[in-house]
Amino acid sequence: MEDHKSLPSHVEHVDIENAKGHEIAKEDVAVMGTVKLTDGQIVYIPTPTADPQDPLNMPTWQKTMVIIVISIFSCLGLSLVSGFGGLLGFYIPEYAAAGKGYADITHMMTYPTLFMGIGNLIGMPIAYAVGRRVVLLVSTVIMIVGAILCAYSKNYEWHLAARMVIGLSAGQSEALVPMITQEIFFLHERSKGLMIQQTVQVILTAVWTVFASPIAAAITPQWWYGLGAVLSGVQLILAFFFVPETKYYRPLSSFQESDSASDKDGEPITRVCTTRPELDNVNFLPRTLRTDLRLWVGEPEWKKGWQTFVQAFELLFFPNVLWALCLNGLTLGVNIAIGTTYGSIITHAPYNWPDSSASYVNCGQIITALVALPFFGHGSDRLIRWFADRRNGLHEPETRIIPLVLPIIVGVITAVLYGQGATHPESYHWFTYVWAVAAYYFAFVGANIVAITYLLDSYPARAGPLLIIICAFRGIISFGVSYGISPFIEQNGYDGAFNAFGGLTGGLGALGIFVYIFGKRIRQFTGRFSKDKSE
Repeated sequence: MEDHKSLPSHVEHVDIENAKGHEIAKEDVAVMGTVKLTDGQIVYIPTPTADPQDPLNMPTWQKTMVIIVISIFSCLGLSLVSGFGGLLGFYIPEYAAAGKGYADITHMMTYPTLFMGIGNLIGMPIAYAVGRRVVLLVSTVIMIVGAILCAYSKNYEWHLAARMVIGLSAGQSEALVPMITQEIFFLHERSKGLMIQQTVQVILTAVWTVFASPIAAAITPQWWYGLGAVLSGVQLILAFFFVPETKYYRPLSSFQESDSASDKDGEPITRVCTTRPELDNVNFLPRTLRTDLRLWVGEPEWKKGWQTFVQAFELLFFPNVLWALCLNGLTLGVNIAIGTTYGSIITHAPYNWPDSSASYVNCGQIITALVALPFFGHGSDRLIRWFADRRNGLHEPETRIIPLVLPIIVGVITAVLYGQGATHPESYHWFTYVWAVAAYYFAFVGANIVAITYLLDSYPARAGPLLIIICAFRGIISFGVSYGISPFIEQNGYDGAFNAFGGLTGGLGALGIFVYIFGKRIRQFTGRFSKDKSE
C-alpha cells in the first residue's frame, strides 16, 4: 500500500504564510468553537493547504461524485431498513399464522435501528484508525449480504437476524456519510454541503420507499430485497472508483485553536486565511487515479481508533452534547414510531388502502427534501455569516441552533395530530398521515442537521467521536423510544402515546434556549477536556 506522509512542519508553515492571511488576537477566539469567520471577506476554516491530496482541494466534479455515491449508499441502507414499513402488510398474515403478534412484527423495524447504532460504534473507530473509504466499501458488502439473506429468509427469526445485518451496514449512513461530507467542505460551506448530501439522499430514499409496496406486490417482497442487493452491488463499483480517502491530518491551529506565534506583548495569536494557495504538485503527491484507488492512506492508527471510541464516551458528559444527542434520538425514535404504525392504520377502515399502496404515504418526504433541507443548509450558512458580520467577524456555534425553532414547533403539532388521527380515524382525512410522515421527518432532519453542524462547529478537533455520539447513541435512544411503541399504544392509546412524544419534543426543544444562552460558557469549560495532552 502506497504511503503518503504528513506535510513537514516547515513546508506547512510556509504554505500558510503564503496564503495571504491576517492575524487576530488569541483572546478573541479563546473559546473552542468561537472562530473568526469573516475579515473583510470569508475566512477559510480549516486553513487551506497546497496539498492536492487534501480532500478540501478536490475538484468540484469529484466532490459532486462523492456526494452522489455516498447518498446512494445511504438511500439503499435506510430504505432497506425504514422502507419495510410499507411491506408490513405482506408479512403480517404469514407471521401471525406462526404465532407472532404485532409487537413482534414491529421488531422488524426497531431492532435494525438498534444495530445501526451498534454499527456506528464498530465502524467509526475503524474509519478514524484506518480510513473512511475501506469502511464504506466493507459496509456495502455487508449490505449486499444482508439483503440476500433477507431475500432467502425462511422464517421470522431468520428474517429478523438478516435485517439486523443490514442495520449494521446502514448505520454507516448516519455517521460515516456526514463525516465524509464535512471533510470535503470548509466551515462556511458545511451546512450547504450537508444539505446537498441530505437532499440527494432523502429524495432517493423517499422515491425508493414510496414505491416499496407496489414493487413488492409486483415482484414479491423477496425480490424487493433482491433488487436492493443488485443496486448495492452497483453502488459498490461506483464507490470503488469515485470515492477516494478523505482522512487527512490537520493540526489544531488549522481550526484557529492554537499557534506557536506571539504578538509584541508575548500574547499568542491566530492566523486567519482569506485566500487559498495554489496547488503544489512538486512538494506534494499529485492526485491521480492511482492515489484515489488506494484502500487506505498511510499506516493504520489503531491507537487513535481506540482513543476515538473512548473520547466518544467522554463527550457524553458535555451538557450541550447530551442535549443534542437526546433531541436527535427522540426525533428519530418518534419518526420510526410513525413509520412503524401508519401502515396498519391506512390499510384498515375507514381508509382501506390496499397493501400495495401503503408506502405512498411517504411521498411527502420528497417535498421535505426540496423545501426543508435548503432552509437548514444554505439558510444556516447564510445566517452564521450574517451574525459573524455583526460580531466583528466572529462566529459562535450557538447561531446554528436558531433554525431549530421551526422544526420543533412542527414536530410538536404533528405528533399530537397523528395521535388524534390514529385514535379517531373516522374524523380525519388520510392526508393526516401523509402530512405526519413528512412533517415529523422535517422535525427529525432539522434536529439532525442542527446537532451535527452545531457540535462540529463547537469541537472541530473531535469530529469522529462526535459523530459516534450523535449517530450511534441516538440509534440506541431511538430504539428505546420506538421499541415499546406497541405496548405503549395499547396502554395509553395513540393519542396518549403521541401526546407524550409531542411533549418530549417540545421539552427538549425548549432546552435549546438554555444551550443557546449558556453554550459559550459550556464550551469554555469543556474545551480543555476535548484536546489530547499533545495538543
